[in-house]
Amino acid sequence: MALRLRMTQKESFGSTLKRGVDGFSNIVHTSSISMKHTIKHLPKSAVEITFEVPVVEMVPHLETATEQLGRELKVPGFRPGHIPRAEIEKRIPPMKIFEAALEAIVRHCYLSVIIEEKVETIGSPAIDIKKMAPGNDLTFTATVSILPRVTRLTDYHTIVVPKKTVEVTDADIELVLKDLQKMQTREVRVTRPIEGSDRVVIDMTIARDKVPVEGGSTKNHVIIMDETYYVPGLTDALRGLKEGDEKDFVLNFPDTHYQKMLAGKPADFHVKVNEVYERSYPPVDDAFAKHLGKQTVAELRTLLSENILREKTNKENAREEGELLEKIVAGSQFEDVPELLIQEEVGRMRHELERGVAEQGLEWQEYLGNIKKTENDLKLDFIPHAITRVKTMLAIRLVALKENIAVSDKEIDEELDHIAELYKDDPETKKMVYEPEHRDQVAAMLKNRKTLARLREITMT
Repeated sequence: MALRLRMTQKESFGSTLKRGVDGFSNIVHTSSISMKHTIKHLPKSAVEITFEVPVVEMVPHLETATEQLGRELKVPGFRPGHIPRAEIEKRIPPMKIFEAALEAIVRHCYLSVIIEEKVETIGSPAIDIKKMAPGNDLTFTATVSILPRVTRLTDYHTIVVPKKTVEVTDADIELVLKDLQKMQTREVRVTRPIEGSDRVVIDMTIARDKVPVEGGSTKNHVIIMDETYYVPGLTDALRGLKEGDEKDFVLNFPDTHYQKMLAGKPADFHVKVNEVYERSYPPVDDAFAKHLGKQTVAELRTLLSENILREKTNKENAREEGELLEKIVAGSQFEDVPELLIQEEVGRMRHELERGVAEQGLEWQEYLGNIKKTENDLKLDFIPHAITRVKTMLAIRLVALKENIAVSDKEIDEELDHIAELYKDDPETKKMVYEPEHRDQVAAMLKNRKTLARLREITMT
């Protein structure tokens, strides 16, 4: 007999890796273990636990199952729910009572062992009943994936990650000012020839050997004349045309174009100009600065410099940490990562990408079409990086243990209060911030943050 043990959310260990190194804080075990058990390690980070459960260990669960089944009985002379146990046992076969109690017995035994033995499991176990009969001991096995171990952690004290100087140049500030100008662009429709930074609306058809290419026919396509396009020379070919003009010309696609049939090859273009708009930018003066909340251009440039410096510093910190973690993972050795962990990480990576695509205003299916990939293609691409991410988390956990990194309740409370403040106008979400599962996630996040800070102290030069 085989079954998959159903775990409640509170009992599930599927989020062990996400919750960090603090173990199973939601489960309290107070009873002693009278059963026998043996643990056998299997390949690919799994264990098989064999249980031999004596009858005495099962009695409380059998009694509970008998009472529950008795509530469904109708016996003349007795009120429902008040039937004596002896009467219930006369009417319900012992095997049926045993089967009704089985899941509770298995759950109790399984949780007792993994807590006492400190087995860091992932997901729910597969249960295989070997021997069960009323009045006899129960024998079953539980096979479950476990958190893989770091078998050899590299000596991270010897790792060196060179720091790069972060500075803000005038060119950086001018680039941001130009973007701010574009946000306040004024447009006027004109009938003159296309020039400068005009916005042009065209119909365009692209063909090779007189056969239209896939996706090469578009109506009311917008071209900004001072921006770079994926086909070099397109804006040059439009200059001098007026509203209503049509033109045929040949351009070469870049060698890096995603469509191999077009990459590095010439194509025939036909365009018709529908509309031309002259675009003008406001001057960068004090009035421009006031519109953005500053009194003078000098104050605006100071603010931009501070923002750019902060952004560059954060980017450099992320690069340094990424290089550091790559070196730690590359120099360490790990047990095989279970498929369950890989698939969970792939799912998170897919969700992160979909959220990023949505933030750019694209539909998910449109994005997949643009990159010419299916969902399965994407997931296969994610697998190597997902394995690296899991190994990185395992390494961080072990470093935290070696460096005695801890997070206090006060630190967790302060972080939760900070997060809750962001949702002060959303009572329901604010309430969810303080739920135990979210608290565990915040604790893990803070521990990872402190561990990375410690690693930076050790390795950065």
